[in-house]
Amino acid sequence: MYDLLVSILTDRFEVRPELVSPQARLTSLGLDSLFVVELSFVLEGDHGVEISLDELAGASTLSEIAQLMQDKQDASL
Repeated sequence: MYDLLVSILTDRFEVRPELVSPQARLTSLGLDSLFVVELSFVLEGDHGVEISLDELAGASTLSEIAQLMQDKQDASL
């Protein structure tokens, strides 16, 4: 799921790849609360992964978001 998240960040949200790492925080990538809303829609609409805004907002790093994505996908199987 981390690779998918990186792809979404770099392709759809135009985050520079050299800034992306598992420990990166959204604010260090120049992303704000609007990004969390948009990411939620992208994950659900394009990838069938439903994560609440509160869950996404509570994630501190990209690795935590990727873990949430994995957990939600596993729970839907």
